[in-house]
Order: sequence, then structure tokens, then C-alpha cells
Amino acid sequence: MKMNFVVVNQLLKQSQSLLKSGYLAFILSIIALSLFSKMQIVIPLLLVSALLALHHYLFIRIEFDRGLVQHMVDRSEEIESLTQQLDQSLLNLKLVPSSKTGRDWPERFKGCLRLLKIQVAIVLIQYSIFIILFYKLAHR
Repeated sequence: MKMNFVVVNQLLKQSQSLLKSGYLAFILSIIALSLFSKMQIVIPLLLVSALLALHHYLFIRIEFDRGLVQHMVDRSEEIESLTQQLDQSLLNLKLVPSSKTGRDWPERFKGCLRLLKIQVAIVLIQYSIFIILFYKLAHR
């Protein structure tokens, strides 16, 4: 079971690289938008900014989960006890509804990896928007 924690932790560490890539896509999109001085840039600017904000929120969530998984890796001999303490803490801080407490770790891992997949999708959308903007710039 400990190896599952290690593997998920290593996958979640990639979130930081994805965030940096998302910021690069954002900057490239802003540069492309600034070159479109004749077109309305408010809507595309709001779109790329909203995507960046969503991306950063996901990064924060993933990094939080990664820290919790890392804590479990460091103290793997106490997983049962730590899991109960984790659920109680999350419940006390109103970070999770009571229906989500008591889940087993494979289910929790699926949730963590789902967030990572959403982050990958957002990076792909960010680069798609940049490519579209760049294409418009090159063919005007």
C-alpha cells in the first residue's frame, strides 16, 4: 500500500510543472493579444485570465492533496489512525462534507488523479487558445 502513496505523490508533484507551463501559455496568449491591436481583446483576455485562475486554483487543491499524501508516506505505519484524524480535521474545518469521510485510499487516489487530469486538460486548452490567437495573427 505504501508504494501507492509514493506513486500518487510523485504524479501529483508534476502539477507544479503543469502550472509553469500554463503560465507560459498565458504569457504567450497575452503577447499574441497585444499584437491584435485592431480587434476587441476584452473577451479573449477574460477567457485566458479565467483559465489561468482556474488552473491556479486546481494547483492549490492538488498541492494540498500532495502534502497530505506525502505525510502518509512519511508515517505509513500509522495510516489507519492518520486517515481517521485527517477525516476529522477536514470535517472540523468544513473542507469536506461528512458524506466523503471514511472513504478508502484507492477512492481518494482516484479523486487526486482526476484533479490532475483536469489540470492537464486546462493546460491543453490554454495552448489551444494560444495557437488559435497566433494563427489569427499570422493570417491577418
